[in-house]
Amino acid sequence: MRVPDMGVALAFYRDVLGAQVERTIEKFGIVQLRAGASLIDLIEAKGVERFTPATANVDHICIRIEPFDEIAIEAYLSARGVIVGEKGIRYGAQGEGPSIYVRDPFGTTVELKGPATPIEADGPLLKTARLVLRPMRGSDADALLPLFRDAETLRYWAFTPIETLAQMHEIIAGNLPPENAPQSSFAITRDGQAVGVVNFYRQQDGMAGLGYILNKALWGQGYVSEAIEAALDHGFGTLNLHRIWLEIDPRNHASIRVAQKCGFVAEGVARESFLLAGEYLDSLYYAMLRGEWLKMRGLGG
Repeated sequence: MRVPDMGVALAFYRDVLGAQVERTIEKFGIVQLRAGASLIDLIEAKGVERFTPATANVDHICIRIEPFDEIAIEAYLSARGVIVGEKGIRYGAQGEGPSIYVRDPFGTTVELKGPATPIEADGPLLKTARLVLRPMRGSDADALLPLFRDAETLRYWAFTPIETLAQMHEIIAGNLPPENAPQSSFAITRDGQAVGVVNFYRQQDGMAGLGYILNKALWGQGYVSEAIEAALDHGFGTLNLHRIWLEIDPRNHASIRVAQKCGFVAEGVARESFLLAGEYLDSLYYAMLRGEWLKMRGLGG
């Protein structure tokens, strides 16, 4: 991007927006700024003082901001003399999401873009004798936060307990489209209340992992197995998966019993394959193939 004054440009892109100088190529007068996984190349434009619609630099550039707290971002920018322009939901590479327009000191429009708004759905519903599994919703955050706060419930989970409702919303958003595949994340509900989650993840080439969590007040009553069996029917019967696997901490004997009860086959242990809170942990893998599910359900070929 051309900039009329490199010092002023760095004061904006580095000092205000937070991009970091990665390297300078003096031969070409280029400064490269690191912005997440991308680079912004700035090159001093001689003889230009300001860009106008008639002499545009570019129409605009877009920078992804995550997490995206519109009120906090606007307050931060205003405190630094940056005028906030249009705000709203706009379409981006990953779908519809919140964005804020500002201008850099030379008149170039910069769009600060939040994550795509999760796509929520009302169906499908997976019904069992005692449970209804329905697509996860943002409104489930209050009911699910106590599960994800509890150290005992998350003892063998993929991350340590969270603390805030905002973190719970981020987890839910990460399990919904566009971050996750459609029809892949379900709230386990009992009497209309969300009491757990079952979800497919890393879905690719007809294969997916399956994860689950349940309110500990309901442990030991067969609810997890009931939810998993419904998820298997959905995964193989609707999503047309070929292989579904479970990754289990070998110390989690309750989950091992559930895997065996539901018909998963033990495949082996990956030693010290998972890093959690500074500790390398083993992973025990169980899996089920589509043919095994068909045979178990008596569906033949």
